[in-house]
Amino acid sequence: MVGEVRPGQLVSSTQGRDAGRYYLVLHQSEDGFVLVTDGEYRGIEKPKKKNPKHIKVWPLVSESIGAKLASRSKVTNAEIMSELAELLKKLQEEPLLKG
Repeated sequence: MVGEVRPGQLVSSTQGRDAGRYYLVLHQSEDGFVLVTDGEYRGIEKPKKKNPKHIKVWPLVSESIGAKLASRSKVTNAEIMSELAELLKKLQEEPLLKG
């Protein structure tokens, strides 16, 4: 089971139709579910609700998205897609992160 995740953290789905897909965390709800978005198929206006048991948490966080979410500033789908692409690029470049 996943512990606390941070807004803007990179996660990937391990179960369901979207298995293998990467997302950024928007929020962890009080019932324990994690709301995630990729900015494309699951936009910020309709995030995906994932069971924490069905995601893999990566040690990469978009600080800019996390700060915007914390301050309740507007975040666009384009910003989500851009940050997600940057984090995935870092993940590919760092073999130690792939775990």
